[in-house]
Amino acid sequence: MGCGEAFTEEALSDNDAPEPVAVQGADRPPALGPASLLKDIYPPPEDPVPGPFGGTAPTDLTSFRGRLFFAAFDLEAGQGALWRSEGTTASTVPVKHLVDVPGRLTVVGKKLFFTGGFSEEHGAELWVSDGTTAGTRLIKNLRPDSGYTLLGDFIAVGDTLFFFRMVRPDIIASGNLELWRSNGTSAGTVRVKDLGPEGDLNGPLDLASVGNRLFMSLGRTETGTELWVSDGTSAGTHLVKDILPGTESSFPRHLTAAAGVLYFSADDGEHGRELWRSDGTARGTELVEDTRPGPEGSEAQPITVFKKRLYFAAFTPGYTVTELRKLDPDPSCHPRSNRVATIPNPYANIPREFFIFVSSFTATDRKLYFTLFYDVGSPAPADVQLWRTDGTRNGTKLLYQPLIVSPDLRVPTPVPTNDGRVVLYAYDTAHGHEPWVSNGQPGGTRLLQDILPGPASSYPQDLLRAGDFIYFTAQDAVHGREIWVLPVPPDRE
Repeated sequence: MGCGEAFTEEALSDNDAPEPVAVQGADRPPALGPASLLKDIYPPPEDPVPGPFGGTAPTDLTSFRGRLFFAAFDLEAGQGALWRSEGTTASTVPVKHLVDVPGRLTVVGKKLFFTGGFSEEHGAELWVSDGTTAGTRLIKNLRPDSGYTLLGDFIAVGDTLFFFRMVRPDIIASGNLELWRSNGTSAGTVRVKDLGPEGDLNGPLDLASVGNRLFMSLGRTETGTELWVSDGTSAGTHLVKDILPGTESSFPRHLTAAAGVLYFSADDGEHGRELWRSDGTARGTELVEDTRPGPEGSEAQPITVFKKRLYFAAFTPGYTVTELRKLDPDPSCHPRSNRVATIPNPYANIPREFFIFVSSFTATDRKLYFTLFYDVGSPAPADVQLWRTDGTRNGTKLLYQPLIVSPDLRVPTPVPTNDGRVVLYAYDTAHGHEPWVSNGQPGGTRLLQDILPGPASSYPQDLLRAGDFIYFTAQDAVHGREIWVLPVPPDRE
């Protein structure tokens, strides 16, 4: 097909053949697990809080240079610390001690940035590490002459860290928001732009890196919440386009990089919420397609790029049906999207207002895993479903539901192994919330390990692949919430 031509639904379903189905028992993958406690860092809480929040726990699990890095308080030293691990208890050690527990661990190329918390001497601290004690250092004191500074919204843009600094006269007062960037040196850590008083701003609500530019959804009083871009300079940090002109907002959401441009959803007041894209200029910011004509819109949600196509979800009025769609993201093309599959809402007849969205996703070589979150406005989700697709209607399958029932547990992002399987966590009545594994088939989506035996939950969270291990935090009956480690079998020859 030439650029700009769309496949018909019939051609899509007939010619885009699904992946072959594996024969039961043939070429069985190696055993996975069991997971084990990595290291007992914190003592168990004396009076644990029921549910996922059972007490103090390691945080900010991050994969850096093939190792696990995380933040925790070192009880022996009486200080916060940046830690690293190679998957064994002996290799799990502090890299650098700090006054406070670090936070916002963010990998930018060969550097690991993080905040060192507050101190009397430095105030808000920005640190960088190469993974060694000698290579972990304070970059710059970002505290003003008076008042307090908060650092947040770290994001890697090319080989540069972008972040936001909030300067306040006191910790609870309204302050000023600034955009900063850093290359890991003091001289290269500079303010990009003063964005103005906190009270006149909304956001940033969403961030995305496309090449060497930062895109963000940011609100100002005179324009509403619209799409902004920054190239790391003050002049190059500006509103891209007032998609819904005036003080009302188009609310750009789900900012997603694809083929060198930004895809997102927005509501221009005429077409409803639909799929848009931008090259960072007003002229190059355009509606991709009016998937559901009329002012109600399709509530389009970009997901990710899979098999060189941008996948997105669209929804019928009242969220009665979820449509999984895909299109060629090449910015020189203007194709219509193709429907991959339709997913009926099993609760559509219940007299409640539904809101459905894709809450997490993982793309492997042959499968795109995604979760659908059914929200009815109550603290706990009505349902969270695990789906997979290979890009065809017949290859789009419901794998399991419900993944979670706790209102305090984050939806898992499936983590791939080396053989096409993914590790996640899910719920059943016999075991509670525990680690699960899936091979992409409903029958192969099962409990991996019952860490806290019986119907009680270990509440796994923070799933992460680093090197030859999958890490997560969980709580058992003895140790409280700690990091657990799951060896990943090597690739077969």
